[in-house]
Amino acid sequence: MRQDLTHILRWIRPEARVLDLGCGDGEFLALLRDQRKAKGIGIEIDPDAITSAVSKGLDIIEQDLDGGLGNFPDQSFDVVVMAHALQ
Repeated sequence: MRQDLTHILRWIRPEARVLDLGCGDGEFLALLRDQRKAKGIGIEIDPDAITSAVSKGLDIIEQDLDGGLGNFPDQSFDVVVMAHALQ
């Protein structure tokens, strides 16, 4: 696991609602689920990464971040992480 994600993991409280922007293959979301019992949703645009993340049992939305996040109401998440994407 990447060192930065290990540090971020410590900042997220158990059972937090997490949105992972540009979640890639879902490695971090799976770790949050397994170690913090977090309820996570990932946003990803790469079809291969989405397939990999979904195969881990994760909730992933195919979406281009450039279009914004208007599909989520305010206060939907306790934490938003953007550790894999560049915008």
